[in-house]
Amino acid sequence: MENWLFLIPLMPLLAFAFDLLLGRRFPGKWAHAPAWIAMAVAFVVSLLAVLRVARTGEPVSQTLWRWMPGADLGGFDIPFTIFIDQLTSVMILIITGIGFLIHIYSAGYMGHDPGYYRFFAYLSLFVFAMLVLVLGDNFLVMFFGWEGVGLCSYLLIGYWFDRRSAGDAAKKAFIVNRVGDFGFLIGMFLLFTTFGTLSFFGPEGIFANLAGKGEGVLTAIGLLLFVGAMGKSAQGPLTVWLPDAMEGPTPVSALIHAATMVTAGVYMMVRAHALYEAAPVALLVVLIVGLATCFIAATIGLVQNDIKRVMAYSTVSQLGYMVFAVGAGAFIPAIFHLMTHAFFKALLFLGAGSVIHGMHEEQDMRKMGGLRRSMPITYATLVAGSLALAGFPLTAGFFSKDEILVGTWFEGYPLAAIVGWIVAFMTAFYTFRMIFLTFHGQPRFDPEHVHPHESPPVMTLPLIALAIPSLLLGIIVGLPAEAGPIHQWLGPVFEGGGGHADAARTMAVAVAAAEEAHHPPAWLTVGGFAASTLLSLAGIALAWLMYGTGRISAQAMGRRFAGLYALFYNKWYLDDIYQALIVAPLDVLARILWKWVDAGFIDGIVNGVAHLTGGVSQQLRKVQTGVVSNYALAIALGTVIIVGVYLLLGPQFLAR
Repeated sequence: MENWLFLIPLMPLLAFAFDLLLGRRFPGKWAHAPAWIAMAVAFVVSLLAVLRVARTGEPVSQTLWRWMPGADLGGFDIPFTIFIDQLTSVMILIITGIGFLIHIYSAGYMGHDPGYYRFFAYLSLFVFAMLVLVLGDNFLVMFFGWEGVGLCSYLLIGYWFDRRSAGDAAKKAFIVNRVGDFGFLIGMFLLFTTFGTLSFFGPEGIFANLAGKGEGVLTAIGLLLFVGAMGKSAQGPLTVWLPDAMEGPTPVSALIHAATMVTAGVYMMVRAHALYEAAPVALLVVLIVGLATCFIAATIGLVQNDIKRVMAYSTVSQLGYMVFAVGAGAFIPAIFHLMTHAFFKALLFLGAGSVIHGMHEEQDMRKMGGLRRSMPITYATLVAGSLALAGFPLTAGFFSKDEILVGTWFEGYPLAAIVGWIVAFMTAFYTFRMIFLTFHGQPRFDPEHVHPHESPPVMTLPLIALAIPSLLLGIIVGLPAEAGPIHQWLGPVFEGGGGHADAARTMAVAVAAAEEAHHPPAWLTVGGFAASTLLSLAGIALAWLMYGTGRISAQAMGRRFAGLYALFYNKWYLDDIYQALIVAPLDVLARILWKWVDAGFIDGIVNGVAHLTGGVSQQLRKVQTGVVSNYALAIALGTVIIVGVYLLLGPQFLAR
């Protein structure tokens, strides 16, 4: 099996090259075929590798090459190794499995786009970069994929490059992520300076040599790496790019928000859990930033009218759950929620795309209504995804979100858990606000020009395939609470560093360790389940009263809380703050540098030399008159001057 691991990232890379070079020559709309085949092969190989890990309890790896092995780089010798353990297994199955469904859906959604082949090329490249990110067994390989997903996000968010808004959103995503990546890169430099390596595992690896390192330097490394995570996972001050990423095609939104880019920061911190556990101050910062992001994004989601932006702020908020779970040390619940969120958020975005497709590109929910009769499959699957996102009892989101909140309380952060439950209520409200505005009530569109219709099977079948795990995955892997299959599966990763550090551990030992682990008390687990249930039902009920029946006037509520509504509607003025504090001053500086330094000083020198040369040449050219008598006179005058000078000064020079 180890000899075939390279196929997992290689297949989407080959699909990218094939589609980009030959895609336009495909007959009809068959440019998706290489991408479909590549994703299917990558998923099958991933599944076989995961089954091998499950059977032996040991990681599998394959070293492809070493970075510049013959060069003298002061001890820098990093292998390009593909590494699969229990944590990586979860990620690669999400990326290839959900990625495959998104590729299928895209054939229907993008069927009439003139750049069809180019879209599938970029989509495959995106999957390749994310696979490299999670498969690397060191920070250098991870960073290669880290930068790759940043590039691909720029290409796909700005895919419709003839739209100014798409180009601006792509540049915004790229620049904001460069800020985060700068912190990540400095953190890598500090890691190498401190440990002499960038490898995760082994006796010489980072995780095996944390003892004896100062807490200050580990805190600095943890915070710098977290800056990178804030960029990729849209946390804290670097959250502003993700909602604008909705300018890209909807399948891109599903891929970014569910299976790839935004999960990178969470995965990186969980992979480096040993480092973060040795830096409690860094963990506390992670918790605070994640909690604040979770709350702020949820409040903004309450008042959004664009169906995709509701999903976008929901993603930011759910990522906040994962991040503050990491900060509280609840690593397995964070990955559990990452997994369930990947399914129901992909479903919600693809369902929103089905609505947009059936509504002839309309995205404003205020111009929809009554669509459940025209789009029954889309409606049913979107309700399933919404129930999971809202944490409705027994759905996948219910179990994973509740484990985060109970785990956070149990780890000693009850206030964070309480804020998380408040956010759960808001999530249920704005999610079903979207459902009721879009599918219930009277139509609010012009039936003469808009004819809603169900999407073709190539789009609805992936919705059905995603709806099933969105409802059932929590029951399958999450029960019993705090000790279900997901805990047993991920347990070895968090017992002694995972992977190479304890490769001989068998799955039986992992199961026994999970059973003996200290779990939250029964009262907390039961209380958490009850709180999550009541808040989910309350949020759905309030949305029904306001947007399903109209018994509570949404307009009256908006007027009553006009200040809060303005704050939330204007996204806490985050973009305005960026504009005032960063963009506008940089714009002024750029104009000064342009007009005074570039155009005034540098161009002035260059142009001045040119003008001086031109002026002198204009005067000198007058000497050339073309009249022979003038030349003779000049020669005579020159001769007289030379003789005169010689007669006056010549004897003195001769005397010397």
